[in-house]
Amino acid sequence: MLKAAAVKMTKDFLLPLIRRLTKKNLSLVYSSYEAALEDADGFDDLLLTKVIVTKGKKFAQDLKTDKTIDLMMLRTAIGITSVLKSNSLRVLDFGGAAGAHYFITRSLLDDDIKMDWRIVETTAMVNEAAQQGLQNEELAFYDSIDAAAQGDEFDLVFASSSVHYTPHPYDVLKTLLSVKFKKFMLTRTAIANDEKVLLQKSTLSGNGIGPIPEELGIKDRSISYPVTILCKRKVEKNHKVLWRDTAANKGREKSLAYRYRVIRLLWLHNH
Repeated sequence: MLKAAAVKMTKDFLLPLIRRLTKKNLSLVYSSYEAALEDADGFDDLLLTKVIVTKGKKFAQDLKTDKTIDLMMLRTAIGITSVLKSNSLRVLDFGGAAGAHYFITRSLLDDDIKMDWRIVETTAMVNEAAQQGLQNEELAFYDSIDAAAQGDEFDLVFASSSVHYTPHPYDVLKTLLSVKFKKFMLTRTAIANDEKVLLQKSTLSGNGIGPIPEELGIKDRSISYPVTILCKRKVEKNHKVLWRDTAANKGREKSLAYRYRVIRLLWLHNH
C-alpha cells in the first residue's frame, strides 16, 4: 500500500514538478559548481539576502496574529514537532534562511516548551539577520556547521531545500551526519540516478515567504544560482558508510530508513 502511494505521488506530483523545473528554471548542464557560479548571482547576492531576511522578519510578525501557512510548510513543521519527546527541543537547521521553520514550529508549540534553534547559513545571511535583529534567546545564526553544533547533541538535524545548493553537497552531508543527533531529516532535496550541475533561475520575489516588502523599494528581477542534482548511488553509499562509522554514533543501536525520490524525504533515526 505504501509503495503504491509513493508511486502515485511520484506520478501525480513529483514528476510534473520536475518537468516544470526543467523547462522553466534550469539551464544547461555545467562541468562543475564553480563553472555554473561564473554565470550566476549566487546566494551571497546582498540584495537577495536582504529580501529574504526582510520577508522572514515580516512573516514572523504576521504569524503572531495570523497562523495561516501553506501545506508544504505545515507538513515540514509537523515532521519537526514529531521528534519532541520532552519539554525542550534542540534543532540544527542547515540552510534555514530567515528562520521560517523556527517561527512556524514556535507557533505550534506551547510556550512552556523550551527551544534551542541554530540556523547555519551563508555569512551574508548571518550578517543580515543580525543587522535586522532576527535572532532571539531561542534562535541563533551561524556560518558553519561546526560553529553551530559546538559538540552538543540535537533532537533533530534538519536540512530542507539547502544541501544541493552548496558547492560541495556530499561533504556537507558528511559533516551534518557527524553531528550528534537523535534524528536527521533531509527533505526537498534533488536526488536522481545521475549527478548534474545546473543553473537554477528564479526571481527575488520567488525567494522567501510572501511578496517583496514595499518598504525596501526594490523592483523584482531575475536571480540565479547553481544547483546540484545529487547522485542517488553516492548519497546511499555515503550514508551507509557514515552510519556505520561515524564516531558520534559509535556504540549505539542504529537503524536506517529512507525513501528516495527527487525532492523527497530522508529520515535517519538514531535510537
